[in-house]
Amino acid sequence: MSFTPEQIAVYRAQFPSLSKKVDSQPAVFFDGPAGSQVPQSVIDAISDYLTHHNANHGGTFATSHESDAALESAHMAMADFVGTSDPDCIAFGANMTSLTFALSRALAKGWSTGDEIIVTHLDHD
Repeated sequence: MSFTPEQIAVYRAQFPSLSKKVDSQPAVFFDGPAGSQVPQSVIDAISDYLTHHNANHGGTFATSHESDAALESAHMAMADFVGTSDPDCIAFGANMTSLTFALSRALAKGWSTGDEIIVTHLDHD
């Protein structure tokens, strides 16, 4: 699938960070593993959550219920996206590094001395 220059311009316009200039030149972001540029819709959603609904999960107050509902909705949306009917199998975390460490520690409980792990240079080790 290829995109026309017009389509690319429409998609790029959704990402405010892509309009950044460094020394009068368009900025280049090669920090994919360290973070991702997000579209304005994500910035707006995070801002709305932090402004109007930010609370601990599992509480008895209104904003806590709103946070719980938002998290449940996110689990259902991601489950639909990856093709599972079970939103409880979806896990969110602070970042991929933290999630990978947590997964490796969980898996390691079943490992024994002499077990081997095979990785590539492409892996985030």
